[in-house]
Amino acid sequence: MLLPPSRHSATRHGSRRFIVGLAGAVALGASAVSLAAEPVRPDLTPKLQGLLKQEMIQVEQAMQAVYSAIVQGRHAVVAEKGQSIHDSFILAQSLTEADRRDLKAAVPPAFLQMDAYLHELSASLAEAGRAEDTPRQVELFARMTESCVACHSAYVSDRFEGLEAPKVPAGWGLAPEASGDDAEG
Repeated sequence: MLLPPSRHSATRHGSRRFIVGLAGAVALGASAVSLAAEPVRPDLTPKLQGLLKQEMIQVEQAMQAVYSAIVQGRHAVVAEKGQSIHDSFILAQSLTEADRRDLKAAVPPAFLQMDAYLHELSASLAEAGRAEDTPRQVELFARMTESCVACHSAYVSDRFEGLEAPKVPAGWGLAPEASGDDAEG
């Protein structure tokens, strides 16, 4: 006689699907449409390079914590870290007006759009954490990962040798309205 799956086994199965899905999403980056662009780092001032690097380290650390929190059902941590990613937005930091001009001159508008979309997704992730909505957390985390891969492939391929040949789906890293996709997800 088969017993109905327990909540624990369903969660474990969902976690495996999440891991497999995330791995598949990253693998797709090696076989789809290219976002060819030039690295932006050489055009940034040393101050802006430092701020972006600091922000990316904070985002990476928070993403690692979010992953663990999602698979362990720690919704409050998902909410906290999602909010911290949102709040790390470089343009919200104390940049001088000259820094803002330098940033806008050094990076294409699509770079700023991708960054803004990541922070938009992270705000939604924080909301999903507060709502204890695990499926939404998984969906948003995957989209955030796609955004990171897309941006790094397009604009930091000089730093990440595994992303030298950018081949990611055209819509990755872009808000649905910017990618031509009317549905949010």
